[in-house]
Amino acid sequence: MKEKVAIVTGGTGALGRHVVEKLCSEGFKVYVPTLTMDEFTKVFDRSDDDNVEIGIRKIFAFDCDAMNEASVVEFVNKVVVQEKGNLGYLVNTIGGIDTASNVGELTKVSLDKMLALNFFTTFYFTTHALRVMKQNNFGRIVSVGALAGIETSPGRFAYSVSKQAVINFMNTISEECKGSDIRCNTVIPGIIDTPANREWGLEEDIKKWVKPEQVAGAIYSLMTEVWSNSRGSIVKLLGSY
Repeated sequence: MKEKVAIVTGGTGALGRHVVEKLCSEGFKVYVPTLTMDEFTKVFDRSDDDNVEIGIRKIFAFDCDAMNEASVVEFVNKVVVQEKGNLGYLVNTIGGIDTASNVGELTKVSLDKMLALNFFTTFYFTTHALRVMKQNNFGRIVSVGALAGIETSPGRFAYSVSKQAVINFMNTISEECKGSDIRCNTVIPGIIDTPANREWGLEEDIKKWVKPEQVAGAIYSLMTEVWSNSRGSIVKLLGSY
């Protein structure tokens, strides 16, 4: 049986690191694109932590600027060469939100920024990983969307349209890959309990937020045999609101 090889974009982020850890705990070999190796080491090197039991975790990284297509192509090619063409899984977690701007105040610069960060990073990795998956007739791709991508969100048009594009992108690939063993799905979390969000969240609200481990668990599930017939699905994890 081939080893399960995955790329997790945003793998050093508040959500992505939990996805990486979950996949590794389930026997995956995971590659993480990182702007600097120091960033990667800071997140995943636990050799100096006496409170953590060190086990064998197959986590690897290559330098990559996810907002630069040429850099993404180089990253994916390195993984493919390293794994002799074996690349079956991709999780897109890169994303961010800009300051709120009503349409009358929204600039093209802000719109371009959100599209570059939230959509084109997903577009680059998915497009180039998909070519390998098509050759192997197997692939599981899960992207992280947002409620703003399926609901009207005043003041958040740039963010909304960038996440809506991600969802539509996943669904389009799902339709185009009918008849093959390639599946694309989207996970839509509510507010995730991360250190950054805790800085502004109220204590009573934080208790209701979805945990990053829960999102990671859902992403993993979508990549298993149990969900092998699911394509173009949108899975919401909204916490306990």
